[in-house]
Amino acid sequence: MEKQGSRALLAAVIGMGVLLFIGSLGLVGVLVHRMMHPQATQQAATAHLAAPVAVTAGAGGYGDLTLDEPSGTRIESVAVRPDGMVVAVLAGGDRAGRIIIWDPAGQRVVARLVLAP
Repeated sequence: MEKQGSRALLAAVIGMGVLLFIGSLGLVGVLVHRMMHPQATQQAATAHLAAPVAVTAGAGGYGDLTLDEPSGTRIESVAVRPDGMVVAVLAGGDRAGRIIIWDPAGQRVVARLVLAP
């Protein structure tokens, strides 16, 4: 009886070890794939965040950005991300504070975040 219980325990430990090894290989494979193809995952993540904006050709080759913001809106700060996107913090205009992320190359607002008042 003791021999059979010991064999079952040994089989379970070996089985779990094999599953752990296969899971680790899968995780490493996903990490390598994401490191080799970063653009594909970034585009998929931001595709559903696009907001309509009016963009016209202007100086600088990128175009002018026209936002549908109420009058009295002011730009609090602007920062450029390492990927080339522009982050702007907007305030005023009888609305809560908001942050927009603009893609100059794609001439579109990628994301818009409205902060609580």
